[in-house]
Amino acid sequence: MADEKESKRTPLTAMRDAWMALTGALTAAESDLQKRFYETLGLAPDANLTAEIVSRVKKNREEFERKIDEGVKAAVAKVRAPVDKEIASLKERVEKLQSKIEAKRQERKEKK
Repeated sequence: MADEKESKRTPLTAMRDAWMALTGALTAAESDLQKRFYETLGLAPDANLTAEIVSRVKKNREEFERKIDEGVKAAVAKVRAPVDKEIASLKERVEKLQSKIEAKRQERKEKK
C-alpha cells in the first residue's frame, strides 16, 4: 500500500509536503530562538516583552542622565575652582582697602 501512495505522489503533493516540513521546522526554530532570547534577557518565556523593554529603556535613560549630570557638575567645579579662588582673593583685597579707607577717615576726623 505504501508503494501505491508513493506512485500517486504528484509534484504538487511533494511541494506541499516539503512546505509543511519547512514551516514546521521554522516554527520550531522560531520557538527555540524566542526561548533563548528571553533567557538571554533573564525573562520568563511568558513575560511581557514590551513592558520589560520600556522599563529597561527608562532605567538606562535615568542612569545616563545621572552620569551626564555628574560629568557636568565635575566639569563646572573644575572651571569654578580658580574663579572662586579669584573671587575670595578680590574680596579679601576689598576688605583690606575698606579698612584702610575707614582708618584714613578716622584720622581725618581726629585732626578736625
